[in-house]
Amino acid sequence: MFICKLFIEFMIYSFFGWMYECAYCTLKEGHWSNRGFLFGPICPIYGLGCIGCELVFGVLPFFKGIPYAQIPIWKIFLICAVGSIFLEYGTSLLLEKKFHAVWWDYKDFPLNINGRVCVPATMGFGVAGIFVTRFVLPVAEGIKAAVPVPLAEIIALLLMGYLAADLVLTVSSLMQLLEMVEGAMGEFDEKMEEAFKVAAATPSKAKEAITAVPGKAKDAFLAAPGKAKEALINYEEAIRANVSKQAQRLNFRQEYELKSIKKFRFRKPTVKKNVSAEKMSDYYKRLQDRVKSDK
Repeated sequence: MFICKLFIEFMIYSFFGWMYECAYCTLKEGHWSNRGFLFGPICPIYGLGCIGCELVFGVLPFFKGIPYAQIPIWKIFLICAVGSIFLEYGTSLLLEKKFHAVWWDYKDFPLNINGRVCVPATMGFGVAGIFVTRFVLPVAEGIKAAVPVPLAEIIALLLMGYLAADLVLTVSSLMQLLEMVEGAMGEFDEKMEEAFKVAAATPSKAKEAITAVPGKAKDAFLAAPGKAKEALINYEEAIRANVSKQAQRLNFRQEYELKSIKKFRFRKPTVKKNVSAEKMSDYYKRLQDRVKSDK
């Protein structure tokens, strides 16, 4: 019974967290911004934070039995602020390790740690913890007491099914996106490398094109025989064409993810195609920009 009602609370807090994120980002960016890791209207990190407040200040022995209104504000602020550091940093690190993606980035904020947490956000979560503990949790306690046990169990089961489906769809879509783009970038990189190798190995006019000034290079390439002409393809034009092609293959869920992700951050070359981390990050940035420009 306790677990069912706690889970329902988690989903409700996650929904309100999603509403806050969307409202804040929409006002900041000047256009509608659908936020969150999942497809549905929930941000689980907010739900975890609120449930953490309830467990710490209402269930654990240190504060159990003490009315929320009697817990010193400074203790609430300190515990919530420190807790938010571990929650934000851990969640950000886990998502980046799994998907090479960053859903929030505090690099432009003062006193940040790897862009995952920062002092202003931590202070904000501390204040939010005071609001939740002093005002939201007491109201939630009264509502929970009025909800019949059978109804709570049915609602919890329905919400669990929804959350499970959302998680499966989101993770599956992201993994397919990573695999598809990694393969596309790997093939593109191999073709471009081979084209330049052929051009470099071709005598006379093709080699001249690589070292000549721009005006002469064009004429030299046009006169170069066979595969050496492949080197005439401008890298920027070629990669734009490749990105455009891949953008057309995306489904609506993958487009959603690309729009909601702040940036992609590859730490090392991808395993399958051995494409450099820098090239992969750049490719995803181009794909993101293309998807956003098509809105």
